[in-house]
Amino acid sequence: MKDKNIRKLLDSCLLGEATAWREFIKNFHRLISGSSAHFVPSSEIEDTVQLVYMRLAENDYHLLRKFKGDSYPAFIVYLNEIAKNISLSQTRSIRRIEFREGLTLDLSLDILDERKGQEDTYFEWEEKREFYEKLEGVDEVHREIIILRLKGYKFKEIASILEVPIGTVLARANRAKEKIKKILEKEIKH
Repeated sequence: MKDKNIRKLLDSCLLGEATAWREFIKNFHRLISGSSAHFVPSSEIEDTVQLVYMRLAENDYHLLRKFKGDSYPAFIVYLNEIAKNISLSQTRSIRRIEFREGLTLDLSLDILDERKGQEDTYFEWEEKREFYEKLEGVDEVHREIIILRLKGYKFKEIASILEVPIGTVLARANRAKEKIKKILEKEIKH
């Protein structure tokens, strides 16, 4: 999906076009599911994803209206943050309900063990932040390939999203890797 297409899709969703909302779900379901899976127990992923869609659509698509940009990678980051925050909120809700219902301590600990600890999450976030800072040194054409790969998209899906042949995506991916490698090598030397 090109940058101008993301803005067009969002604007169509804001106008309440059902086909646009279906297209939105088709394009971003995997991202939302993946983000939710990091923060809620596996049995709650499907419900949490539905909650994310509800929150995106409520109040006349308030959360979508808040995104003012037109960059596809920027929207991916924005949507990922929304899914993460809703998932974390859902996890806190689940814990409160379980506590009130008197679930055993062992079961509660098992649920907590399924998720990453705060320290792991912090270090992972810090590494991602540093990597995204390094990505700023890569031109946008190559950067969007890297970001989509980091979000779990396959090359074939990226070709479809960017509306370019798969060979072009593979070539850009190789060039992007080389550019990142040079940035990292330069950093190691200093």
